[in-house]
Amino acid sequence: MKYSLPLFFLLLSLCCQAQPIRLAGQVLAKESGSGLPYVNIGILEKNIGTASDEQGRFALDLPREHQQETLTFSAVGYEELSVPVAELRSMQPLVIKLQEKEMQLQEVVVRSRKLRVRRLGVTGRLSVVWGQPEQKEGHDIYEFANFINVKGRETELLSAHFYLTSSKLDSALFRINLYKDRGGFPGERLVEKSIVQRLSAKEGWVSINLESFSVYTDDNFFLGIEYLPAANTDKFAVTLGGTLGGTSYSRKSSLGAWEKFSGVSLSGYVTVQQ
Repeated sequence: MKYSLPLFFLLLSLCCQAQPIRLAGQVLAKESGSGLPYVNIGILEKNIGTASDEQGRFALDLPREHQQETLTFSAVGYEELSVPVAELRSMQPLVIKLQEKEMQLQEVVVRSRKLRVRRLGVTGRLSVVWGQPEQKEGHDIYEFANFINVKGRETELLSAHFYLTSSKLDSALFRINLYKDRGGFPGERLVEKSIVQRLSAKEGWVSINLESFSVYTDDNFFLGIEYLPAANTDKFAVTLGGTLGGTSYSRKSSLGAWEKFSGVSLSGYVTVQQ
C-alpha cells in the first residue's frame, strides 16, 4: 500500500500533461469592434487549426507539444497577426483585433481587340472520383485548389465552377480563394476580397459569379474552394467531384501545409474573358 499514493500522483501528473491547451476567444475588426467571421486560425504549415464562426468566436484544443509555437490569425482584407501561444493563454478574455489592410485599386486594362470567353481549369468529372481530406478530427476547414494557366494573357474572371455533392446537407458554406503562384504552390491571395457563398450541396455543378469582384490578372494563379462547416456539422458532410489525370492541391486545416497530388484532379474551373 505504501506505493499506491505516489503511483496515483504519478498517473495524475501524466494525465494532466496529456491534456490539450484550450484556447477560446473572439476575433474582432480593430476599427469597428465587430466580430470577424471565418478567420483562418492555426499554426502555419502544421495542419493544426480552426476557423472562427459568423460572430468571430473560435475554440481550439492545442496539443501541449505546441505550447511554444505561435498561432496565426488570417482574414481576407486584414493584416495577418501572429501571437505566441503562451501570450494567448494569459489573455482574459481572449480577444484578437485585426487591422484592416489598405487596399490598392486594381488597374483595369482597356483593349481594342475583340475578347473571347474561355474556360480554364478542369471541366470534366468522373463519377468514381471524389475529393475529401484524410484527417478526421476537429471542427475546421478543408480546401482544394487547381492551377489555372492564363498563358500570359490579360484576363478578367467571370465565374468559378465546382462539382459538389452531399448525402447529409441541402447546402453548405464555402469560400472561393484566388492565390498567387508561389513556387508551384498556392501562395498569397491574389485579391483581398471575401468571396463567401452558400452553395447547393445536391449533386451537380455550382457556379459563383465573380464579375462584381472585378478580378483582372495576367499571371497564372490557383483557384481554391474552402469548405466552412457550421458548428455541430460533420466536417466530411460534403465531397467534391474530380476526374482522373492532372494535378490538384489540398490542405486539411486552416493555414495548414498544401499537399500536391498527381493522377487525379478537382473538378473546378473558371470562365474568363481574354
